[in-house]
Amino acid sequence: MDLMMQHEIGVPADRAWDVVGRHFADIGGWAAPILGSSLDAPEPAVGATRTCHILGVGPFPAGAVREQLLHYDDTARSLHYQAVDGMPAFVTRAVNRWTVMPLAADRCAVHVHATLTLSRPFRMLGPVLRIRMRGESRAVLTDLEHILLTGRPHPRKQPAPVPGTGPGEGADAPTVRG
Repeated sequence: MDLMMQHEIGVPADRAWDVVGRHFADIGGWAAPILGSSLDAPEPAVGATRTCHILGVGPFPAGAVREQLLHYDDTARSLHYQAVDGMPAFVTRAVNRWTVMPLAADRCAVHVHATLTLSRPFRMLGPVLRIRMRGESRAVLTDLEHILLTGRPHPRKQPAPVPGTGPGEGADAPTVRG
C-alpha cells in the first residue's frame, strides 16, 4: 500500500530540510503524534536508527517505533527510512521517503511517500488504513509547516513530560530559528 503526499511551505528548501533531514532525530519536538525521539548516532547517516515514542493512532498502539535510515542525501535533500521494530504484527514492512524540493527562493515542496506492506489477512484493511494514514500524514505536514513558519510547535503538540517535574513545569517547547 502506497501513500504519496506533497505539501508546499513558504520557506526556503534548505530551511525545511534543516528540520526534516539534518535534525532527523528531533521529530518528537514538532510532530504531534510523536511524544519524543532520539537518534543512536551523532547525526543522520545511513544505518542510524531513530527511536520515536508515539501516541496510539488508529490501529497503531502507543509505544516505541525504531526507524533505520536506508538513504540520506543532504545535497538532494532526500532520506528514506524503514521501521525495524515496534510496528503492529499485521505490518510486515514500512518504509517512508521524504524529499524537500525548492519551488522558489522562499518556497518549497515537501514530498512524502510511505509504503506499508500488510500481512495477507489484513490486506483488506488497506483502503481504510490509507484514509487514516492520509489524515495523519497531512497533520504531520501541517505540524512541519507550523514550526517552520512560527518557530514553535503547532498548538496541538503536547509537550513531552519531563521526569521530576509537575504540570506546567519543565523545559520550554522547542523552537526553530532560521
